[in-house]
Amino acid sequence: MTEDKTMIERRNNKRLSGLALAAALALPAGAVQGADTIRIGGLAPLSSPGSYQQGPELVLGLQWAVDDVNAAGGVLGKQVELIVEDTQGRPPTGATVVEKLITKDKVVGVAGEYHSSVCKAEIEVFHQHGIPFVIGSCWSDALTSAGYDEVFRTSVYSSKLAENMVAVMMANGIRKAASLVEDTDYGIGIAKNIEGAIEKLNADIEFSYEVVEKTSKDFVPILLKYKTQVKPEILIVAVTQPGGFLVLKQAHEIRFAPTADTLYLDGTCTAQNDKVFWDAVKDAGNYVMMSCPYSPSVKLTELGEQIKQRYIDQFDRQPNYLPLQGYDAMISLLTAIGNAGSTDGKAVIAALQALRITSTRGDIEFSQEDGVWHHQWKDVPTFIFQYTEVGQSAGDAAVLYPEQFATATIMRP
Repeated sequence: MTEDKTMIERRNNKRLSGLALAAALALPAGAVQGADTIRIGGLAPLSSPGSYQQGPELVLGLQWAVDDVNAAGGVLGKQVELIVEDTQGRPPTGATVVEKLITKDKVVGVAGEYHSSVCKAEIEVFHQHGIPFVIGSCWSDALTSAGYDEVFRTSVYSSKLAENMVAVMMANGIRKAASLVEDTDYGIGIAKNIEGAIEKLNADIEFSYEVVEKTSKDFVPILLKYKTQVKPEILIVAVTQPGGFLVLKQAHEIRFAPTADTLYLDGTCTAQNDKVFWDAVKDAGNYVMMSCPYSPSVKLTELGEQIKQRYIDQFDRQPNYLPLQGYDAMISLLTAIGNAGSTDGKAVIAALQALRITSTRGDIEFSQEDGVWHHQWKDVPTFIFQYTEVGQSAGDAAVLYPEQFATATIMRP
């Protein structure tokens, strides 16, 4: 990375710290901003109440894609200027900063975002202005099923994850499942999609769920009710952090899950960020399962392996899925602009629709089908893992699904 080729404009980055933030948001000395650049927006939650631990990881991938394109000469003969906005996990904030990026900063496209509820507000603004948006890590089916020409997604989608979860339950004879989901489009969407997957796969599984406030500090009452009355064989938690960590710690403290009687599945994949996970939950994390769109133990594309090694060299740990998803979203957008030969919104959207590119996790192309697959990368990889030792690295976690990559079967305490 050279100092004169990274152009990041800081936005609302208070309350941020750590190496990931420094890498994601640093504006090197000598960086130049001006009219002779192509301006691209980046979106992520970088402060509370958003998932500010995940946001910088996503931005890191966005930035690295910009760095690589700039190092190769830029797009349409110009360097790319990345303007990052903190959406704070708040839908109104997301809509406001998107309006600003489009009308004031004059961006020609945007990539990123983490919270589905925020994405839902943002896509309305993109649709109004005709500006392309490549979703980095919002999983709600509703985002692509809205059918907007401007909206594309390189990240996983909830119904695919739900089918994976149900397939694993069926394979392991699980007949009773319960879920705690956050009060957002993502959380409620996961629950609805699990119900749909049970019906689609004709699974003999009794399923119930409750919606909780993701900002709650006390999940014990609902966990006790589940433990004493519902008694599920598996608890699926779709609550983003930091709330998700509290659910796990409190479930462990009351000896509910993970236990021999009740398995625990993290539906957010935050557990894959192993250092943050183990620092936060300690021994409560042992035997936790996780549903994720990336496997540290499965070989990536040549580009993906390079990005993975870059992350390891910089942070001395395995990446989670977020830098890869950020990179894939941004490189798709920048490649489309180059293919279009123009920054015109309609031309870039047409180029995204025709895109065929090998990125970090596979060959990306966007489906033209209606419904959840509209402008969705259908073949986005997905996995289910399980930690089997306290402090285990994500790369050493057992792979449970899909079958062709499985290294173990479910283990119980």
